[in-house]
Amino acid sequence: MSPQQFPSSVLGQNGRQTAGGAFFWRLSFYRSAAFHRVIPDRFHRQPGGIAMKWVVTTLNVSAVTRLWRAVRSMSRIFAALSIAVLLFLFVTGLYSLAQHKGAGSSSSLAMRGAAASLSASFFMDMLAMELPRLETGAQPSSFSAKNTISFLLRYWIGIAPGDPKSILASEIPGIRSEASAVLYSGQATQDTVYPADFTPPPDAFRPENGQAGTVPEQQAVPTPAQPQGNTGAKDTAVKEPQIFIYHSHNRESFLPELKSKGITSPDLAYDPNVNVTLVGKRLKDKIESGGIAALQSTTDYPSTVKEFNYAKSYAYSAVSVKEALAQHNQLGMIFDVHRDSLARDKTTVRIGGKDYAQVYFVVGKKNTGWERNSAFANSIHAELEKKMPGVSRGVYGKASNGNGEYNQSLSPNSILLEIGGPYNTLEEMYRTADLLADIIVSLQKNAVKANAPAGAPAAGG
Repeated sequence: MSPQQFPSSVLGQNGRQTAGGAFFWRLSFYRSAAFHRVIPDRFHRQPGGIAMKWVVTTLNVSAVTRLWRAVRSMSRIFAALSIAVLLFLFVTGLYSLAQHKGAGSSSSLAMRGAAASLSASFFMDMLAMELPRLETGAQPSSFSAKNTISFLLRYWIGIAPGDPKSILASEIPGIRSEASAVLYSGQATQDTVYPADFTPPPDAFRPENGQAGTVPEQQAVPTPAQPQGNTGAKDTAVKEPQIFIYHSHNRESFLPELKSKGITSPDLAYDPNVNVTLVGKRLKDKIESGGIAALQSTTDYPSTVKEFNYAKSYAYSAVSVKEALAQHNQLGMIFDVHRDSLARDKTTVRIGGKDYAQVYFVVGKKNTGWERNSAFANSIHAELEKKMPGVSRGVYGKASNGNGEYNQSLSPNSILLEIGGPYNTLEEMYRTADLLADIIVSLQKNAVKANAPAGAPAAGG
């Protein structure tokens, strides 16, 4: 009957429940206006207790049960998928560690490699979060929205914003294996900027003479004349050459130096005379002024190799390296000097009011002993970071793009230097060459003093 009245045995003197079990059970099927305070005027006290109206609510128990079962089923599926993904990541991680261990790499090296892939500014920004007075410069924070999104995209799906090739790499087999990887980072290292090696158009080279696939006999590595008496500070402390410089892409040039020829496209910044060999000569001269004998190959492969093929440049230059090693068994450092192909803002840094061409140290990971070459490259990179932070863009490992070996299997102290780009001037290139020469001389002299050559001379073959 309606309205129902609770007896005083159910409701206390103040209208509150005293025998609550049945009352709350009934509330699960009925909605009390007084309970929800929607229509409080329906409450009125009577001598026997509180009277209230009951509003009947239909509850489809079967539908609720089905919904609850569906939710539980979806939760189980989601949990199973999550566990499967975690197990997959765990197994692949173990497999990766096993591969490193099989290759002779320790877990500590792997951890150092992971840390090295983060730029120095990342750790500085982390410190700045806890130390407000720590100056991090005017560069954008590593934790900015742009940098964070870029990092997450590269970490999760392997796509680097600003690098269209990384998008293709996720779909076309074989491209991803050519990607660069940061081995040692520095202040100027950027996660999305890698050394570039673009194939020039055929018009950039005009082969002339020479025998197919060979280098003219020994014109590239002449034996220097022995110093006569004491010539002062410039006298080489070690008469036998210890440094060898060569150029696999010897015609790489610079647009500011080619203005008189009307060349404005970076794709055509190649020249048989004004090119990267001038930077190599500056490096050699500066090294020798520090008391260390050096050799340089200036062979122009496009004109000395019949049927020249740019893709075989490293095969041609390998002949020069092997001949140098065969003639001079004390060669401890070998540098293949290039210029990069990136835009000016990616290859230049201003320090103290002067522009410097930035340098990439490139290691070919196709070489089975690349870890030793990487350690050698880092020894120069680390000193350059101390001497002039911002000039080095870090040490990069390349799997196959361009070559992947770079003649570095011929010596553990053989590396490729990418200095500047097509928009840099020779003056900017020379500034960086001078910095590198000072570091190379210092490292070599320290090695000689310790009676341990900086690089164990490798027998060419």
